Amino acid sequence: MGLTIVGCGFVGLALARQLQPRRSHLPLTLTTTREERRHELAALSDGVMVCDATNPTQLLRALNKSRRAVFCLGPKGDRQVNEDGYRQTFIASFTCLQSLLPQLPDLQQILYTSSCSIYGNADGGWVDEAAPPDPRNGHAQVLVESEQLIGAMADGRRNVCILRLGALYGPGRDLDTRLKGLAGREQSSDGQQFTNWIHVEDAAGALIAAMDGEWNGVVNVVNDAPICLKDLVDHSLRRQGLDPVQWGRSANQRLCSRRINNERLKALGYQLQHPTLHSQSGVFPLSQAP
Repeated sequence: MGLTIVGCGFVGLALARQLQPRRSHLPLTLTTTREERRHELAALSDGVMVCDATNPTQLLRALNKSRRAVFCLGPKGDRQVNEDGYRQTFIASFTCLQSLLPQLPDLQQILYTSSCSIYGNADGGWVDEAAPPDPRNGHAQVLVESEQLIGAMADGRRNVCILRLGALYGPGRDLDTRLKGLAGREQSSDGQQFTNWIHVEDAAGALIAAMDGEWNGVVNVVNDAPICLKDLVDHSLRRQGLDPVQWGRSANQRLCSRRINNERLKALGYQLQHPTLHSQSGVFPLSQAP
């Protein structure tokens, strides 16, 4: 029995690439929502399926020969979507999956890449997996509901592991490029809120470790060094020789500040390839940094 990666965006594609040495003994199926990506993904897999995960016929076809499934879902396209778009992507997909489980007796493990954005504000304090979700917007609320849906699929025959990822960076998500537009601008906040990061290679590596170790439950997947937004931006602009940001004097109450604890990730045996940001690059929009 093989593995299906449902969604081959930034993380799913990195996972597929890291799995290439196992291809001789791990049949790999990749799904995409875009026909034009079929050729790109074909070289990395034993089969590519154009699959809408909300369509039961298509999703069943993608999963019916797999022992494991990894869900790396994201809204279609590069534009920002509203809460309804998130709900259609995540809730509808997992509701569809739930309805198919009686027809998937060989599916023994489900892994899902969620987000640390489901945590609330901790005023800069440390947060681990025991902290209750405290979504601050509709998007995060959808992710909480998604975790609840997929978590309920665990039973004596099937493991479910939810990996809460920090803000992603790596090849294709260049930090300096994203931040250079802030050069010389004024910001109303003081920039002291913490952000939490993970390199895409570590996101993929943690997924492989979760498969190999048959992890259960929730695991935070972040690096060792939460960083203040101000320090992150100032360092990037200075490295590029650009004018600094003029920061305000007060905290932005709309942004959460928390340091995500990764001790469970390490206790499960995963060793980070990129334990700190250093000069690495790549970022989500600042307003979405977990």
